[in-house]
Amino acid sequence: MIDKNKIDFVLPWVDGNDKKWQKEKAEYNPNQDTDANAQGRFRDMGTLQYMLRSIEKNCPWYNKIYIITTGHYPDWLDINHEKIVLVTHEELYFDKTHLPIFSSSSIEMNLANIKGLSKHFVYLNDDTIIMQTLKEKRFFVDNKPVDFLSHGWISRGKIFEKLKGRDSWVHSLNNNLNLINKNFYPLSLNQDSLYHKSYNLKTKISNFLLNNIYKKFLWLEHWHHPQPYLKSTLIDVYNEFKDEMMICSSNRFRANNDLTQYLYRYWRLARNDFYPYKHNDGYDADIVSYDYLKNAIEEIKENKNINFVCFNDQMFDANDEEFDRSKKLLVNYLDTIFQDKATFEKEIS
Repeated sequence: MIDKNKIDFVLPWVDGNDKKWQKEKAEYNPNQDTDANAQGRFRDMGTLQYMLRSIEKNCPWYNKIYIITTGHYPDWLDINHEKIVLVTHEELYFDKTHLPIFSSSSIEMNLANIKGLSKHFVYLNDDTIIMQTLKEKRFFVDNKPVDFLSHGWISRGKIFEKLKGRDSWVHSLNNNLNLINKNFYPLSLNQDSLYHKSYNLKTKISNFLLNNIYKKFLWLEHWHHPQPYLKSTLIDVYNEFKDEMMICSSNRFRANNDLTQYLYRYWRLARNDFYPYKHNDGYDADIVSYDYLKNAIEEIKENKNINFVCFNDQMFDANDEEFDRSKKLLVNYLDTIFQDKATFEKEIS
């Protein structure tokens, strides 16, 4: 059994309205129109407060919440509260010459350096809300992270790029896979990892091809929601891929030679170091417009089996008025669910 007081939550957060941060970002990269530098990657839809409330309300067994920032934090957050640990980039980075940075991928290469982090933790983004009360076993069973292995049918290579294009995100996932395949070829996956009873037939067939034909990862289905990890996994991966990870760490903005936190996940999948179970309890709300968000909220209200919702700001082409309307709609909705302040919220006059 896992000590219920020893599961932490970890998340990166940026205050895109911080004038000092904006000035520094503009100095290092004045180009505001690239995939790596899109406004939506840094814009704040006001979800952090409700995400933190959702942890305290629906995961009352949590130990601490580690918030990674450049040093800023919201006025309402009591950073001296026993449950809150503010980790600055200066404290986090193995190599401080990489700073300042403006990329979550860079941050994720340094997670093994978080001081005091528990052996078991959950990594998530500030746009993800935990909607239902959960037990520890949703994240960890038998001291292993709950996860699933669902192999894809095709790789995201040159043919895929010509047909559908590839952005820095796809490149980074391919980079993850390349490193794992170099270390674990041919893969040695056990039956439970490949064919667990919670997997559907399509997944089992694809995993059969993986195990018997490809013998290496081409592409993996992803879970863009809270991700449980063992700190030991972070340390193992860092020790194995330090050189490659430090290249990514030095990228101030997203780049095609990036890696991501899924490198840790791929490592444990390749090692069968997880408790296999494929849940279907997440909802991805990729917010492209006000109307889309309005419809998504109605769908979420009707579905009582959703444990996690990711409100992902994709309104890259929206004007300020539409963004403000969407933010107000989202905040008002979340406020109806999480009305009570968390214990680490200060009263703001």
